[in-house]
Amino acid sequence: MKSLIAYFSHRGYNCVDGKVKYLEKGNTEIVAHMIACVSNLPLFKIEPESPYPDNFYEYLDITQQELANNTYPKLKGYLHEHYDEIYLGFPNYWGTMPRAVFSFLKALNDEHIVIHPFITHDGGDYGTSLTDIKTLCPHATITEPLSLKCTHIQCQLSAIENWVKKGSHDNG
Repeated sequence: MKSLIAYFSHRGYNCVDGKVKYLEKGNTEIVAHMIACVSNLPLFKIEPESPYPDNFYEYLDITQQELANNTYPKLKGYLHEHYDEIYLGFPNYWGTMPRAVFSFLKALNDEHIVIHPFITHDGGDYGTSLTDIKTLCPHATITEPLSLKCTHIQCQLSAIENWVKKGSHDNG
C-alpha cells in the first residue's frame, strides 16, 4: 500500500491557547513530523504558490477572504502519483480546512483512497471539515479523525501512535 502524510501548516505568528505566539514550525507540521516518526511515511507539505504572511492577523484576513469568496489558492506543488492512503493534516480555520487544503483535495484522484484526517485547533475541533472532505472526495474512505488541541500537542505522542496504528490496522 502506497501511503503519504500530506499537511498544511502555518509557521510564524499563530494563536496558541488564546494568545498569539511566534512558532518556528506550525502546530500541524509538528504533528505531521510526529506521525512520520511513528509511521516512517514520507511527508508532502501543502503550500500555496503565494506564501501567506507571518503576521497572524493579516493571515487570518486572507484566509477569511478565501473562504468568503470561495477561492482556491494555487499550490506550489501537487501529487503526481496515486496514493492508496493519505494522512491529511490541517488546522481548523473558520470552522473548516484552510482553502489550500481544498485546492489539494480538488486536484486529488480520490478513487480507491483512504484519508486519515488529523486536525489541530484551539478549541474548534474539526468543524465541517469531514463533510467538506467527503464532498471534495466522494469516492474516498474517510477514517475517524485525530483532533488535537494546540496546547496539548507535545503531550500527545501516545495518542498519535495509537491513532496511526489503528489506521494502519483498519486498512492494511
